Amino acid sequence: MKKLWKKLKALLLEYIETQDREADAAREAETVPRSSPQTPGAPTQGQGAASASTGTKWPLGLASCWDGTSASKRMMNVLSPKMSDSKFREYVEWMRGRGCDTVHEFLVNGGDGECAGYAAWNSSDRSKMIERYNDLRNNFRLVVPWIIADDSASYLRDLFKDPSGKVGAMRQFLEKAPFVVLGLEMNEGGGAASWAAVRDAVRKCTSAPIGVHHTSGNSFPFANLGDIILGQLNPGCSESEVKSQIKAIRAKGKRAIGFEYARGANRKLAQAALDAGAEGVGNW
Repeated sequence: MKKLWKKLKALLLEYIETQDREADAAREAETVPRSSPQTPGAPTQGQGAASASTGTKWPLGLASCWDGTSASKRMMNVLSPKMSDSKFREYVEWMRGRGCDTVHEFLVNGGDGECAGYAAWNSSDRSKMIERYNDLRNNFRLVVPWIIADDSASYLRDLFKDPSGKVGAMRQFLEKAPFVVLGLEMNEGGGAASWAAVRDAVRKCTSAPIGVHHTSGNSFPFANLGDIILGQLNPGCSESEVKSQIKAIRAKGKRAIGFEYARGANRKLAQAALDAGAEGVGNW
């Protein structure tokens, strides 16, 4: 009976999120102006096109990182050499069409979502990743690198074994970044000392602010390693729960991003985070 209830609950949440996305799309068709691509050239951070409706009111950016059934489409994986060029372009246009001015991208991803299994510290992956990274910088105001995704156990061991070497090999992605996020759901793998070593390695490449991310609804054990906390709650969370989390982050003296509250675009929950003082979101 419990398994049946869990399955019904999951189907209900998926239906609600689908309805939210469709409602968002209908509103955007009437209210969100489409930004124009910039003339190609040597990319610099901030060159990219931002929607006229967003400007820089939210300095840490408006991003939409997931789409499809149960987040089957992963915008954070578009740097992957395993993703086709046509799908890369499709995802870029989808984000731009939503009025996003920011993208979040994994530099290392062992097994999180579609096209996983790549690392920017590998020379065989780096060329295509740099090409796409520069493309993103021509199209968005902020391109935010994340050092590593979860579900990346072997890569994580390599990172913790040689943080300076592994992070240093990805310097090109970090030097001009607006901020850098150390990892996804950091409390699931590695202790404070290991993550502090990664943070120190990032500091050798850039003076940009550092972001940290944890599993849903916890007390942010790695908050002291970063300047920014990216909040996450389980799907089905309410606007009031979102606002409470953002207030809790700000109470720690940290800058807040309402990063993940749904498995796809959800303008209502993203706006709740912004209303509570978040400087950016991931479900726009």
